[in-house]
Amino acid sequence: MKKHEHILEQHDPERRDFQIERIILFTDAVFAIAITLLVIEIKAPEAHHLDTKHQLFQLLRMTPKFIGFMMSFGVIAIYWRSHHRVFGFVHNFTEKLIWLNMLFLLPIVLMPFSSAYLSENIYLTVPFTIYSCNVALTGLINYIVLRYVFNSKNNIVKNRPSADFLSLFYARATTIPIFFTCCAVGVWFGLPPNPIFYMLLIPLLFILGKYNARKYKEQPTVTKVNEE
Repeated sequence: MKKHEHILEQHDPERRDFQIERIILFTDAVFAIAITLLVIEIKAPEAHHLDTKHQLFQLLRMTPKFIGFMMSFGVIAIYWRSHHRVFGFVHNFTEKLIWLNMLFLLPIVLMPFSSAYLSENIYLTVPFTIYSCNVALTGLINYIVLRYVFNSKNNIVKNRPSADFLSLFYARATTIPIFFTCCAVGVWFGLPPNPIFYMLLIPLLFILGKYNARKYKEQPTVTKVNEE
């Protein structure tokens, strides 16, 4: 028996579900704080003694900040949705899962910083690289969590998606980190550091979703682990 499993057995088995809920609630709180900090980074301009034209000009100058906010809001929302989907299958936990979940939250809480850095220095190589790496790291750890949770040897889930649907989950989980890693590397080899390139991810995910939905639409969505 592994050491971490022995430690977790000290919990009252009847409180296992509550302990899982604690992990989820803590994660939700971190996501909520991170997504709130995104907008806190946008400082409202002072419009005292300015006419309407200059007030509108001030807002227009803040366009990069709002673009950064919307991008990061979308990224955090996507990963909260992924976490919500994965932990909907979790019925058990281990020490490793706890720390993997904490590691997953690390790049999430860094998102307000990298987003603000990119917004304040848009079209510059280093901010573009840092933001891309931030999102890529989030996606990589999310993929690791997925692999760990749905590995039947870890006894984390009782029911899980079929092998075909797991392939879809993994395909989605790998697409984002690969895409943003390419952005981070490409900017040092001639790719312009323009956040507009991030928009290419939307049709890419749409095509991936449509392709896999058509391919696996006839497959069962859930498989009992103990029947494998």
